Amino acid sequence: KNDREKYSNIVAVAFCLVIGIVLMLNLIVKDRKFSPEENRVLQMEPRFSFSHYLDGRWESEIDAYSNDQFFARNYAVKVKTAADVSMGVLEANGVVRGRDGYLMETLKAPDKKYVDSSIKAIREFKERYQMLPMSFLLAPNTANVMNDKLPRTVALNDQNKYMDDFFKQIEAIGVKTIDVRDALRESSAYFQTYYRTDHHWTTEGAYSAYRKASADLGLADDIAYKHVVVKNDFIGTLSSKSGFSGGKYDSIKIFVPEEGTKYKPSLIYYPETKEKTTNFYQLKNLKKKDAYTVFGGSNHPVYKVETSVESKEKLLLIKDSYANSMIPFLAQNYRKIVVVDPRYYYNDINDLMAAEGITQVLFLYNANTFFEDNSLSLALAG
Repeated sequence: KNDREKYSNIVAVAFCLVIGIVLMLNLIVKDRKFSPEENRVLQMEPRFSFSHYLDGRWESEIDAYSNDQFFARNYAVKVKTAADVSMGVLEANGVVRGRDGYLMETLKAPDKKYVDSSIKAIREFKERYQMLPMSFLLAPNTANVMNDKLPRTVALNDQNKYMDDFFKQIEAIGVKTIDVRDALRESSAYFQTYYRTDHHWTTEGAYSAYRKASADLGLADDIAYKHVVVKNDFIGTLSSKSGFSGGKYDSIKIFVPEEGTKYKPSLIYYPETKEKTTNFYQLKNLKKKDAYTVFGGSNHPVYKVETSVESKEKLLLIKDSYANSMIPFLAQNYRKIVVVDPRYYYNDINDLMAAEGITQVLFLYNANTFFEDNSLSLALAG
């Protein structure tokens, strides 16, 4: 009995010490702004305000802050996932473990408040620029297009219904919809259109979507490309986010024009760094944790692409990271593309449109990101 009591006391003291050490480390270790493993901005310590407290935002931000800044969070996720896998668990941290090595984000239901706010902002934006053609390409996510890879025991939200509802609403306000779901499903029979361990579409997927968009928008599609593999051992952010390991490596390909085509080179200018380049692909980033940043680099608030193509059209592209691998194709259809990421853009978009002489607008998002996005309405504010 005495031995049992002694052992219980030791365990209790050890448990308290571990908890105390972790709490101290959480206070001492500097908060991280960005997670390369998950390729997302982390929640920083929120400032208290009565307005945020009353509408519930402060509590949700505190909860997100505690989760994002927990000491050794990535290690803890891996340990938990390893334990879950040993018990046959197929989902972890919003990621489903499917067949053939596919990791897929769960399909998220729209945040009604954010989506309604975005639609309202798009409506007001369209009213301000009634004569400008506007289009919206909302891309489906992997689990939608490749649902045959899902475990039979896993049931996900009906993303198609959410997308159909959204398309109907923005068509009613005069914005053209570009629906690439069938094009991606058809391409998936011949090509790998989504990465196995990352939430992005592959270059083949982006090109399939581009061809559908060019047909819908009446753009020329006369450039022949060849595929070049630049990385054979890509492991994407879904592996780190979920902790699932042991999956198949992916290849990252870039498309380069075939000799003899009418391909026109581009000049890309990044205002925040004053950097200019003629290369859409930043090959040095293939050595980084998030090798997908080979497509255009890290997230930029705004940058410009200029070409010498015959078109006089100047496109405003409002996008998330799905657009990064499609921009090299779009550049062959526009004299200028002004690329804006609303998550990081805080200037007046009306001034930008006037300064750049914008003649067309294209929104390009993946559905999961858009349905949880709260930045578009602020970026479009007049």
